[in-house]
Amino acid sequence: MINRALELAKFVDKKQSIFLFGPRGSGKTKLIEATLPTGSVIISLLDSEYFHRYMAEPSLFSREINARIKSLGANETLVVAIDEVQKLPMLLDEVHLLIEKYKNRLVFVLTGSSARKLRRSGANLLAARALTTYLHPLSILETELDIDTVLRIGSLPGVYLEREFANHRLRTYIGTYLKEEIQEEALVRKIDRFARFLDLAGQLNGEPVNHSKLGRSLKTTSNTVQEYFSILVDTLLCHRLDGWSESVKRQLLQAPKYYWFDCGVLNALNGELDVELKRSSFRYGRLFETYLTQEVIRHNDYFERGFRFFYWRDKNGLEVDLIIARSASRPVAAVEFKSSSNPNDDDLDGLIAFGEDYPKTPRYCFCHTPRAYDLPSGIHVLPWREGLALIRTLT
Repeated sequence: MINRALELAKFVDKKQSIFLFGPRGSGKTKLIEATLPTGSVIISLLDSEYFHRYMAEPSLFSREINARIKSLGANETLVVAIDEVQKLPMLLDEVHLLIEKYKNRLVFVLTGSSARKLRRSGANLLAARALTTYLHPLSILETELDIDTVLRIGSLPGVYLEREFANHRLRTYIGTYLKEEIQEEALVRKIDRFARFLDLAGQLNGEPVNHSKLGRSLKTTSNTVQEYFSILVDTLLCHRLDGWSESVKRQLLQAPKYYWFDCGVLNALNGELDVELKRSSFRYGRLFETYLTQEVIRHNDYFERGFRFFYWRDKNGLEVDLIIARSASRPVAAVEFKSSSNPNDDDLDGLIAFGEDYPKTPRYCFCHTPRAYDLPSGIHVLPWREGLALIRTLT
């Protein structure tokens, strides 16, 4: 069992209830089973017996928990985990009442792959009574990941740790997502159009997306395309990066980028699992950029840094992969990802252009170099692992 970077025990020890969100296959169920104390109640709503039992009579859940607490000693705390809570949003009203009734004697860990259905159903999200936290696929914070393997099959625990059927598992993941997450939860009306959208969304990974143009390709509206992307973001399959500018108004006008949460899932979606991945190829560079963007987000969540992420593009089309900011108007670092081992100023014209406009913002290139060095332009070139460690120290 790999020790996950998300310290679930710290919430339980401090008697703090939480929503634990993460994409399917990220290991939420195994984490709660391995972490929660002996005597905890774990209810999986993927189990049809539990699902139908509480759907028919939600108050039965409260009666069972009441009985369990009464069987404990006066100073004992009961921990209750509800796995895939979005399947029965009505249970959250019961959770709310129980938290109010028992205060420090009851802790809930509520897991799910999305808050989307909860919000759309008007579910009780418990306000400040439950904090929100995230579990991602495996990170270098947790195990010594091989970069080339991650770029090929990703880092979902069940795929990376059991590689014999990796390609089959990843292809199944795409089909399961369409069936369970989208069709069964009724998130879209026309599943065939959404399937076509997924194909294009995979091809557009890391590219600025023109919603109107994509809508015309799909013979639908710009609003529908935006709704489809919001489904991917809300179900944690994509991260959205907006264009950065000192002007918040200009930020809103720039086309967003969407990065898939896992390189293996992205390769499966694009039909490239069996395509050889060469370090010198454009595809390798794009996957490297995608993976490091994922890792920056994982570091940000696990260390609770509270950063916001953007990309930057000027009127001449020069770009910077990632702007790390404290707010929409306060960048703390500009980062470019390069899969080469010795990038120079000629390779980093986006960072150079950004530095001319924002000379006080530190600029970095994370790459395959074995040792750090500085360029004449003032750009700091770092081995990508050192670069990720830097995220923990930025202020």
